[in-house]
Amino acid sequence: MVARSRSDIHVPVMVDEIVRLLTTALDGAYLDLTTGLGGHLKALSLVLKPEARLYGFDKDTEALKLARENLRHCAQLKQLINASFADIDGNTSELQDRTFDGILLDLGLSSLQLDDPERGFAFQKEGPLDMRFDQRAEIPTAADLIENLNQEDLVELLRQYGEERQAGRLAAAIVRERQKEVILTTTHLADIVRQVAKPPHQKKSLARVFQALRIAVNGELDQLQQVLPKAVDLLTPGGRLAVISYHSLEDRTVKRFFRREATDCLCPPRLPVCICQHRATIKEVNRHVIVPTEKEIAQNSRARSAKLRIAEKI
Repeated sequence: MVARSRSDIHVPVMVDEIVRLLTTALDGAYLDLTTGLGGHLKALSLVLKPEARLYGFDKDTEALKLARENLRHCAQLKQLINASFADIDGNTSELQDRTFDGILLDLGLSSLQLDDPERGFAFQKEGPLDMRFDQRAEIPTAADLIENLNQEDLVELLRQYGEERQAGRLAAAIVRERQKEVILTTTHLADIVRQVAKPPHQKKSLARVFQALRIAVNGELDQLQQVLPKAVDLLTPGGRLAVISYHSLEDRTVKRFFRREATDCLCPPRLPVCICQHRATIKEVNRHVIVPTEKEIAQNSRARSAKLRIAEKI
């Protein structure tokens, strides 16, 4: 049996919907801000004309190496850049294209990240509590946060980023345990969570705790809020921004931004005339969120929580 490379087994989420709804110009320029292993760019290349241009960002260096391998036969590919999507404005200034007909933001973890125990994203496998998307970044790891945050800040972190109802009890248990032993591994943290959260909600609590730490380590929500207006600015008129989110905090952020920027006036209803001078910059392509089909979920269980929203620049 021939072994498959990690790029071969990567399955991009909602790829049919992205290809159908993002491609407004078959000869246009498209930017994937979260390239991962390149699955969405590869799918786009199959429907776009040869003169189209494709670009990708990702701050995971290992993912970009595999993306280059996966996209080696993609004639439209112009450049892959090792950068955070929040830095879209600075890193697009040197590209052949300065505006784009479509921009994609897929906020999920790739299989590469989830399946590598050394990254520390998954509670099912033992590994260091790292959780940095860019392991070269000099930022606190999940282990650093667990060791150094006081109990009140841990509670706030778990509530704000994990929406965990047992945040108080979990934070207290973490503090008690770290007084006895430094918490350095995913399995050590998972054992603490299991002692507090019991079935049938135990698995959800585990996922929420790990989600909360990952968001805090990488500043994900702050970066999402930064990138959305920048992405709209870089769209051509009629160009589209597609965002795939995987939990309610992300989806709520995207929904609120789209609704705000698709509205002409933001003044309170009691005012007789508009004084805010706000004018809509986009229109929502889908008013209601798009979710994966049952067939896709059956083939790729990691697509289950995905939600897609798309906006078009006016």
